[in-house]
Amino acid sequence: MSEHMRTMPFGVLLNWILKEYETCQSIFGIPEAVFHKPQASDGFSSTLYGSRLATPIGPAAGPHTQLTQNILSSWLTGGRFIELKTVQIMDELDIPRPCIDLADEGYNVEWSQELRLEQSVLEYVKAWALIPILRRLLGVEDLEPFGTIFNMSVGYNMEGILSAPMQRFMNRLENASEDLAPIRSLLQNVYPQFADVVIADRIVNSVTLSTMHGCPPDEIERIARYLIEDRGLHTTVKLNPTLLGKERVLDTLHSKLGFSQIKIPDSVFEKDLSYDRAVALIRSMQAEATAKGVAFSIKLSNTLAMSNHRDVLPGEEMYMSGRALFPLTVQLYRQLLSDIGPELRVSYSAGADAINLAELLAAGAMPVTVASDLLKPGGYGRFSQYISMLRTEMESRQIASLEELASDRVAAIHHLIEDGLTSPRYKKAYHPFELPKVESALEAFDCIEAPCMAQCAVCQNVPDYAHWIRTGQIDRAVASILHRNPLPASTGHVCTNLCQTRCTRNNTDEPVSIRRLKRFALEHASSTLRPAKPTHHRVAVIGSGPSGLAAAFYLAHSGIQATVFEAKEKPGGMLSIAPPFRLPASAVDSDIQRIIDLGVDIQCNHKIDQPPEELLEAGYSAVYVACGFSGDAALNIEGADTPGVMGALEFLNRQAKGEQIELGSRVVVIGGGNTAMDAARTSKRLTGIPTTVVYRRTQAEMPAESEEIHDLLLEGNRIEELAIPNRILAEEGRVSGLECLKAKLGEPDADGRRRPVPVAGSEFIVPASSIILAIGQQADTGFLAQSSIITRPSDGGVDVLPTGQTDLARVYAGGDITRGPAIIIAACADGRRAAATICEQLNV
Repeated sequence: MSEHMRTMPFGVLLNWILKEYETCQSIFGIPEAVFHKPQASDGFSSTLYGSRLATPIGPAAGPHTQLTQNILSSWLTGGRFIELKTVQIMDELDIPRPCIDLADEGYNVEWSQELRLEQSVLEYVKAWALIPILRRLLGVEDLEPFGTIFNMSVGYNMEGILSAPMQRFMNRLENASEDLAPIRSLLQNVYPQFADVVIADRIVNSVTLSTMHGCPPDEIERIARYLIEDRGLHTTVKLNPTLLGKERVLDTLHSKLGFSQIKIPDSVFEKDLSYDRAVALIRSMQAEATAKGVAFSIKLSNTLAMSNHRDVLPGEEMYMSGRALFPLTVQLYRQLLSDIGPELRVSYSAGADAINLAELLAAGAMPVTVASDLLKPGGYGRFSQYISMLRTEMESRQIASLEELASDRVAAIHHLIEDGLTSPRYKKAYHPFELPKVESALEAFDCIEAPCMAQCAVCQNVPDYAHWIRTGQIDRAVASILHRNPLPASTGHVCTNLCQTRCTRNNTDEPVSIRRLKRFALEHASSTLRPAKPTHHRVAVIGSGPSGLAAAFYLAHSGIQATVFEAKEKPGGMLSIAPPFRLPASAVDSDIQRIIDLGVDIQCNHKIDQPPEELLEAGYSAVYVACGFSGDAALNIEGADTPGVMGALEFLNRQAKGEQIELGSRVVVIGGGNTAMDAARTSKRLTGIPTTVVYRRTQAEMPAESEEIHDLLLEGNRIEELAIPNRILAEEGRVSGLECLKAKLGEPDADGRRRPVPVAGSEFIVPASSIILAIGQQADTGFLAQSSIITRPSDGGVDVLPTGQTDLARVYAGGDITRGPAIIIAACADGRRAAATICEQLNV
């Protein structure tokens, strides 16, 4: 992206608009589908500053209200209050780069225009002149009045505002007849279809004053009085959230919202306007404005100055915007409304979005402008969502006008405060993931790699199948899914969703429900797969878990006869023993049946005891070892062999078979992974009594998915944190309790989690009638004892080359046997990789 903004002549912009709209039904890349289309029933219009305002929203002064095309983009999608970028006398600034950081809550270090004053005024004039032309082009002249207000924004001190360049700038926006003359001439001579559009000479009759953080109160009042009395402008003064005071600001950000990383120096509060002085200023300016016959408003709120704690932007100080500012600003709004009274006029911009817009308007805010929200994915098109949700909300409340909507400002502002302080979407934890960046280099012609794909072990093309679902081509969506993922029904329920952690919508609200998309596609598809033409090659697959099934699926797709040997009576590996509340058996069965329909031969109750070499000698072209880690790891403490102690895999397997398991009333599960969660939630369903999960670290360090931990606790189970199992107690030949040592967290382990350190003399007893061990899994690779394949001494696993090949030719391995216990989709990736390598070596 260029460091410098480039302006374009009016004629070039108009030609661009006309040609793009004619050929693409879009303008500046914005599709017509998201253009604002006024409806006769809309009650959005109001009167502001003596003019009609068709919608109560628009862009706040910011980087996206500088160039003509940016202003028009806001207008096209529904913004009718255009707060022009703040300008000042110093118009040759060297803006530091980067200047905006919007990974979550927004931060910036830019605070003024990037164009010269002469350029700025011409950009605003061009935008003003093009709006009536757009109204005609889009056929909305008769659907709504002009209804657009341009609001001038100036700063930052009295001396600068009174300077000759700033005076010329303001004069030209108040009377733009000279700047409009060449535009009108061009329309007359080149674009006669627009020659008679009405373009008013006066562009602005209102102004927003923005002053620097720490500007003296007397200076703010002098400037405001000048704008009201001398220039006769409807005047708005922007106030800072520091008016709430240090204690309240930090308590809200740190304690209530969880933005604990934010540090605000005392100097920020000491230099800014005090609350009492702000109230006095508002009352004084209200009186001045009334006497002059203009309106006085306050803008809530400015950004919040703080120390630069992210090391993304240059400098020691930065300014916060976005969702974290919302709970602060609505509290300030209520306090000022209480002290000033109903005559308080508020222009709002601090974490406003489509969801809280209606309630902000109900609180009497007018207009509501946004900056940070428009810099997120969707851009200007997000305004169409604002309008849509406002329309829906007004219809649901059976309200016909914005005036009626704001009939109880106090109740609305109380609701906003409650929402701001309690709703998860304003808390830091609501967006737990980092920016969805990818590791690939940003090349000139290769700048698009979906982060969700990059995060997925099989590189599932989520954008592709989402597109086919959106267009109603469900069979194509399923084909796209199966191209990379052989177990879509199963992964549609229990995949760890790493893709969603990188979804670009994490920056916006919440990620796309990718698992649900898979399930939807499978439920509505009509096509079936056809077996491939046989190649007469045979491959043996040891194990029918996810990795073995994946290898068999892709081998069969290539015409290779795959025979899967499964030691147990049912295929699926870990999938077959997953609790039905997490993974329905029907989903696993459908995935396996699809594989069988391709011609794969799955032989259950067929344990492989001989080494892979013998399978090769029996005529198989290759062998894929995917036997997994199917055994429970042992807990080496006193009493581990007491009746009533069992492994989690044993427990889940017996439960899946329908066996009656004697658990008693006090089940304890030791462990912190997903298997522990499955065991605990299953035992709760069997006994009807909450299960206790004992974990040696804290809940924050648990390797289980947050979703599974949340569901565990939601169901009434409990977690005994920082508890190290010491010995198992027994009474009358059966488990009676688990003795633990309290732990504290020490230095980080190799995996980055802090090591649990036992506290001497801290023994305590957790009563137990059964204890389920979910502390790990171990390999069952006895059949490799006579093989030349080398197993790892540490865990019995097998090392492979990047292709999946072992140290024995024509023998491959993947899944848990190579990785250790891992996620399903990673096992599928190994199986697909091995199948591709086998096909390549067999010239298939």
